[in-house]
Amino acid sequence: MSIPLISALDYIPHPLVVVTAGDPENPKRRGGMAAAWVSRVSWSPPLVMVSIAPERFTLELIREFKEFAINVVSEDLERAVMDVFGTLSGRDTDKFARAGVGAVSAKKIKAPVIREAAVVIECKVLKEVEAGDHIMVVGEVIEAYRSGVEGPLLLWHRGSVTKLK
Repeated sequence: MSIPLISALDYIPHPLVVVTAGDPENPKRRGGMAAAWVSRVSWSPPLVMVSIAPERFTLELIREFKEFAINVVSEDLERAVMDVFGTLSGRDTDKFARAGVGAVSAKKIKAPVIREAAVVIECKVLKEVEAGDHIMVVGEVIEAYRSGVEGPLLLWHRGSVTKLK
């Protein structure tokens, strides 16, 4: 039995993370967005990819600063991810303040990271690739660390959030 192509893609599970970029000290020049289209692409060097719609403020910041962070979040931040980072524009809103999360400086890049993220992966932009209606940003991982936050991580699957234990 055939199913719609777009529906078929929902059967591929994705990690649900927040991609952040910009100036951690300036609420008007920092941003973040919920992203489910994130993947590792190389072991050596360690590379990751995030797919972003061209009109997103976070992509604008990534292009300006040439770096970004992937914030892997636990279930404690599910509402912040879905209701703030996944729906509001950073052009109009300081998402960190609105979500009630800490915006702290990354260790090796100039980007805000979410203090409450379970894992942070810091990246420098290597290249962009146009892919249909999105831009794939490939970043080289230059730092990664755990915060000590525990709990199930979030997975996007078939149009909803699942907790990954």
